[in-house]
Amino acid sequence: MADPHLVPLGGGWGLWRWFCVRAAGFPADLVEALADPELAGLADTANDGGEPDDYLARFRVAERALARALHRVAADPRIREAVAWQNPAALDNGFDTLLRRDPETVARTGRHRRTEALVTSYLHRYCLKNDTIGFFGPLRWGRIDPAQAEPVRPAHDGTAGDRTLYLEGWALAALGRALAPPLRPWLVPRLLPLLDVDGEALRVPLAEPVPLEPVEAAVLRALRPDRTAREVVAAVCADPAGPTTDPERVRTALDRLHADRRIEWTLEAPPDDLHPAATMRAVVDRVDDPAVRETALTALDRFTAVAATVAAARGDATAVRDALAALGATFTELTGEAPARAAGQLYAGRTLVFEECREPDTVTIGPTALATLRAPLTLLLDSARWYTAAGAALYRRALRTHFDQLTAGRPDGVVPLAELWLAARGVLIDDPEPVVRPLTRALAARWERLLAVDDGNRRVWRDAADLRAGVAAAFPAGPPGWPSAAQHSPDLMIAAPDLAAVAAGDVDWVLGELHPGYHTMRYASWVECHPAPDDLARAMVADLPGGTVRLGATGAQGGSATRFSPRLRTTADRRLVFAPDTCGHDPEHDLVVGGCDVVDRDGRLVVRRRRDGVCHDLLEVVSDLVAANLMPHFRLLSPAPHRPRVTIDRLVVNRESWTFPASTVDFTADSDEARRYRRTRAWAVRHGLPRHVFVRCTGEQKPIHVDLASLASVEVLCRAVRRAARTAGTDARVSVTEMLPAPDQLWFTGPDGRRRSAELRFVAAPGLPT
Repeated sequence: MADPHLVPLGGGWGLWRWFCVRAAGFPADLVEALADPELAGLADTANDGGEPDDYLARFRVAERALARALHRVAADPRIREAVAWQNPAALDNGFDTLLRRDPETVARTGRHRRTEALVTSYLHRYCLKNDTIGFFGPLRWGRIDPAQAEPVRPAHDGTAGDRTLYLEGWALAALGRALAPPLRPWLVPRLLPLLDVDGEALRVPLAEPVPLEPVEAAVLRALRPDRTAREVVAAVCADPAGPTTDPERVRTALDRLHADRRIEWTLEAPPDDLHPAATMRAVVDRVDDPAVRETALTALDRFTAVAATVAAARGDATAVRDALAALGATFTELTGEAPARAAGQLYAGRTLVFEECREPDTVTIGPTALATLRAPLTLLLDSARWYTAAGAALYRRALRTHFDQLTAGRPDGVVPLAELWLAARGVLIDDPEPVVRPLTRALAARWERLLAVDDGNRRVWRDAADLRAGVAAAFPAGPPGWPSAAQHSPDLMIAAPDLAAVAAGDVDWVLGELHPGYHTMRYASWVECHPAPDDLARAMVADLPGGTVRLGATGAQGGSATRFSPRLRTTADRRLVFAPDTCGHDPEHDLVVGGCDVVDRDGRLVVRRRRDGVCHDLLEVVSDLVAANLMPHFRLLSPAPHRPRVTIDRLVVNRESWTFPASTVDFTADSDEARRYRRTRAWAVRHGLPRHVFVRCTGEQKPIHVDLASLASVEVLCRAVRRAARTAGTDARVSVTEMLPAPDQLWFTGPDGRRRSAELRFVAAPGLPT
């Protein structure tokens, strides 16, 4: 019998009963208005030697039809509101620019086509990408119900979704820094995590210990997670063996340590705190100087009050934009900092606020829907387990090399973890490719031998039963690479013409991505949206009863987006504290980088906490970073000019794909739009590309959807290719993957009955076979 939180798959694996439904917030058919299949057909005919005048005549008609369609998109209130939340500047500089132009007479200059491409990109993302943010990418939670007769049952209860506005932690951190100086007596100073106190000296990585003045040493020894600066002063002065009883000398030492960047001493909240303003307000409330307290509370209340006007503006794009502008102006006035960060980067938590929307409609899956999924998915999970183990071995070797270099000349063989952390930064953070590349090649080589793929074919089918023995030999069973690597997160889609086909059990599954050794449903705001968060917590404990080590911040530098902070921690978990902004940790329980050493114990590198000798395997300590480095590269087939669609039983494990040097996609620079569209169509036909594809160019974090029957979408494609060629030169590549499920295979519908793109995000873990 499997654990209660798992539904057995077989082969020793199970799926969590809860899964996440990520769906586009807008119907897929909205993009149809931007396409002209008749124009595409005439272009193909002209390329085959047909009458070009028919094509050119239709092209003029298509130009005006596109201009009118994009004008309607730019005026759509809900699309405008989505853009206002995501990028208000795009609303001003793109959407409103388009609306000021008459679609019947506007000249299709390069500047105008750039504006059209911007609007098109947002529409395609909102309609055909499975993002999860705000009402234009709402979150749903689903369940596997072993007692359900229907394969899949979507449910709409007719109620509106819950929309919750969150303030980004990095923004509150900036506000806290601005408010901190007069509050410091009531704030908690803490040693920066890469440092450690050793008697009368300060351990500094990659340098000799720094001698401390006696009062400074006493101050650092007196720091506690719950001890304010005033209490630190009192503790130092009350110590009969201490260096001073003069409070002013202690306060001066605190100021000097802060100025020298030895301590952090600010108004702050933990990185995973979804409600940092309330946490910071509670700190300020304890200040017993009314003037200092009220000044800080006024600033906090002012900022949160302006943020509340953003939430109140929902439903009106102009109001949202204006409220966000007012919030940005208030933020800059209070902090002196810009109201955005990581400009131009996706997924960076770059704005002051973000919104999560939980839709009440859900999806339940019965056991019959899993029938065609079980056997092929277990094969993939077996290879994912091997992948983490092999990846761990490679990282152990790389970390061993750095350790051996650092121990040269050290007779005790002890390396401070802070020094190894900085020395190994390249393979762990900056450039993991040299470590990861051999692993991804080995994974693909094994799968390519098993699948025996002929790239000359468009479709390849394999039987899971026929592959089972080969998979067992290629990916032998063994322990995962680190404790939390027992969990894997497959993103799966269902391809079916409609719900009737799904109800009849005619279910094809499509693998989006498989995230090996990574739990992709643990994000703080997702867990808060869950109808029963305790269920998720119990499932995590069941999978990882001994706990594991997790990063104390989600980014390599800290300061990461609050919405991506992990929330599902067990009481046995320890945090690895490395980032300056990581507060709220317990040094008695967690691993602070500056307070640990790395030692060789019987040929295995372990992290040993100095205060008590508690040890953890080094790979486990850095496993979150290792998992993040391995996760994006789990692919069954290596890149090639063409790869077929590969299906095991009824699970598509590889969508058909093509890879081109950007230099060979030479039509993108053609300044004549009509001729360029014909050349695009010729390229698509020559390579057998379907109408709907996803394209990823060198340098882009995420793929973009391209409709090869749409003038505006082709413009998006051409601009992306040209951008890649400019930035990457001859190394630029254009990767094209079929959209699967295709628009006519999108079974999931919203309350309006219109098709929406959707994926189901699962978590798999070892379980008892039935």
